[in-house]
Amino acid sequence: MRSKKLLGAMVGLVTASLIASACTSSDDDSDSGGGGSAGNSNVITYAYEQEFSAYNNDNASANAVANAVVLNQVQPYLSYVDAKGNHQRETDYGTIEKVSDNPLTVKYTISDKAVWSDGTPITADDFYLYWLSHNAKYSEFQPASTTGISDINKPTDDPSGKTFTAVYSKPFGDWDVAMATQTSPLLPAHVIEKQTGVSVAEAVKNDDAEAITKIADFWNNKWTGFAPGQLPAPDIIPSAGPYKIGSWQAGQSISLVPNDKWWGEKPKNGGITIKFIPQEQQVQALQNGDADVIEPQPNVDLISSLNALGNAAKRNTGPGFSYDHLDFNFKSKFANPLLRQALAKCLPRQDIITKLIQPVEPGATLMQTRLVYPFQDDYAGIAQAAGGDKYDAVDINGAKEDVAKSGVTDLSVNAIYLGNPNQRRQQTMQLISDSCAPAGFKFNVRALTPKEWGQVTTSGAFDVAQFAWSGSGLVSENQPLFATGSDQNYGKYSNPQVDALLSELVATTDKSKQIDLTKQIETIVWSDLATVPLFAWPLLNAYSPRVSGVVLNTTQTQATFNGSEWVKS
Repeated sequence: MRSKKLLGAMVGLVTASLIASACTSSDDDSDSGGGGSAGNSNVITYAYEQEFSAYNNDNASANAVANAVVLNQVQPYLSYVDAKGNHQRETDYGTIEKVSDNPLTVKYTISDKAVWSDGTPITADDFYLYWLSHNAKYSEFQPASTTGISDINKPTDDPSGKTFTAVYSKPFGDWDVAMATQTSPLLPAHVIEKQTGVSVAEAVKNDDAEAITKIADFWNNKWTGFAPGQLPAPDIIPSAGPYKIGSWQAGQSISLVPNDKWWGEKPKNGGITIKFIPQEQQVQALQNGDADVIEPQPNVDLISSLNALGNAAKRNTGPGFSYDHLDFNFKSKFANPLLRQALAKCLPRQDIITKLIQPVEPGATLMQTRLVYPFQDDYAGIAQAAGGDKYDAVDINGAKEDVAKSGVTDLSVNAIYLGNPNQRRQQTMQLISDSCAPAGFKFNVRALTPKEWGQVTTSGAFDVAQFAWSGSGLVSENQPLFATGSDQNYGKYSNPQVDALLSELVATTDKSKQIDLTKQIETIVWSDLATVPLFAWPLLNAYSPRVSGVVLNTTQTQATFNGSEWVKS
């Protein structure tokens, strides 16, 4: 099961519940986090705009790229989507084998060498926790997605063993990237068991409601909502990757240090320090040597500054699986379809592309879909069938007419966007506010940090929200965004026909059928105006000539997905 993540901007998606008890980590072998090469010339510094906030990035309220860039090579996974969108295996952790099509049965075999950094073996018990926490049957949990996992029968494997068998009750197209992926990894069941005093596998076996509630409380709350600089004790957040989390300096940086219990190929560097640097300052940080690798959202000023560095900076550019969109809150005044239509008619979508995106990506065009991207082969046909082109041009008169018909007189708009600061989103909201003012709309715009975002979207205290979803191009990753009752469906949109079509989409591997279902879903979502796509992201990362191994990742994991391969000369 894979879900899309919030890009901060990024998308970073977000955070929710606050952890009550935490303590500052003080690993003796961790980098101080003070700079790109302070204390160790082989430590590589990566700049990211948002601060880390959760060890459990699969919790819906914490599911953020800001967390993923830290956790990519900290937690265990058996499959991933590579930088080009292809499905791959991570054999250091074990193997995945489909042993039957009817019923669909997938066997996971964990490497005998695989252990958590506290020495505890990774076992089927960790898969039990994954199954339990991502199964829609157990509403106590708040996962980013339950797609696919809810169709897996109750496990019967020995929880202390090294194999786990997933038997599906119906077909699932993305079975090979369903469980234990880089963006949705295993978490340590033994930590929860020690902290709660209950057995995960026994709770599953007996459907023990009391025990499951205790497990869910820890899973939802104790691994999320960290206050800046406050890490739980190391035994609460163990690693099972090339790195473990070192120290965290609030508002400054968080360090990844080599994991001495890692059984695979050792990192080619002495660690990675992730510095929290606003996007507009990242090029300067690269120039000054305060950052070795940067990954900002490109804008006109940033590209100009990067060009001025000449050979002092290398870069990778291209399209990716991320897009900005405007979502309506169906629990606000915008439950009125005429009011949604009025706002959609005054959105300056082409103006946003022309002024903010084309100077960076000259070939950029209006994005007309949500489930597929402009660089994908099937995009043109799906976009043409979807019907979103009726909102290509601003129509103030039409917006005024819809406002009048709606009967709504309070045209104030409580608008939020993710990223504080985020220059491109601030500029986008200004263009929208100016364009819609003649139709009577009065925008009150707030820029939110990931932590604030989680609180506001959970409470529903907004009318419209601008943010980005970042994915990997999988058909199953979109279901949580539009399905009724999903924790990632912030606007509380609900359409039973869309629910049924999404369920059918994730179950098929027939490409032509996937295209037809996607056309139907896009057409309905445009008709309902659940969201309005604004633009697909042009992607960029830049790095010092002293660093090699950095590639452009089109998926939600960002550049640090292969951080252990980075080399600093």
